Amino acid sequence: MVGWASGGNEAAVAARLQVSSLAALAVMLVLHGGAIAAVGDVAAVVAPLLAARERGALGTIDGRAYEEGRRGGDEATPYPSVSVLLLPRSADFEAELAAIKARSRDSPDTFIEAEPKVSAARLAFQKALIDQGAGHLIFGASSDTSGAFRFQSVPEGAWTLLAWRETAHAIKRPATLKRGETKRYKERPQVLGQTTVVLWSMPVTVTAGEGMSVQLHDRNEWMTAIREDRRVPEAKQPVAPGTPQGAAPR
Repeated sequence: MVGWASGGNEAAVAARLQVSSLAALAVMLVLHGGAIAAVGDVAAVVAPLLAARERGALGTIDGRAYEEGRRGGDEATPYPSVSVLLLPRSADFEAELAAIKARSRDSPDTFIEAEPKVSAARLAFQKALIDQGAGHLIFGASSDTSGAFRFQSVPEGAWTLLAWRETAHAIKRPATLKRGETKRYKERPQVLGQTTVVLWSMPVTVTAGEGMSVQLHDRNEWMTAIREDRRVPEAKQPVAPGTPQGAAPR
């Protein structure tokens, strides 16, 4: 069972559902030449956190996501609906994220592949935690309308906070290709739209009996990526003889 921050929220539900899609996503990346790094010794990573939980050594994290004021004195603009995950800190997981970010600027293709690879690495680590019986060490939250979020009863120790904010862009109507053109361009998917994904990744250390503050804003973003909505164009549907263009056949 996955443990989530109290007061269930959309991010927690979404993250739980995404774990089940790991296999399909991993297959997609392998087919496209991607790779998911080994998650390392998960048992060693979670052992001190489980021990802290057992002895009741717990702390609290209060966070806020926002855009800083454009000019001095301007109020910050909150970021609502930012998805936030708190995961046990793993050197292998952090190294994989760093490698994905470093390769993201190598070419347009690696830039487009970066966000799916980050998601795949995250899901692989979550699944490894669940398989190890440490699913209750996965905490999820979503920022409210003021940009605030909170994690309670967090075992003391080393954690990684991973958060992301998505902004969808207008979907463009794809061009309709003729049947012959579809065969010619069958390997060229059309981009129907795209989503800008701003990510934050930072190490946090929780101390028993204490609270700590985390700020996510436009000046400490870890990476900005793009997720494209693509599909292979379909052939133009035939129109019944004698049917005016645009009219439905009777």
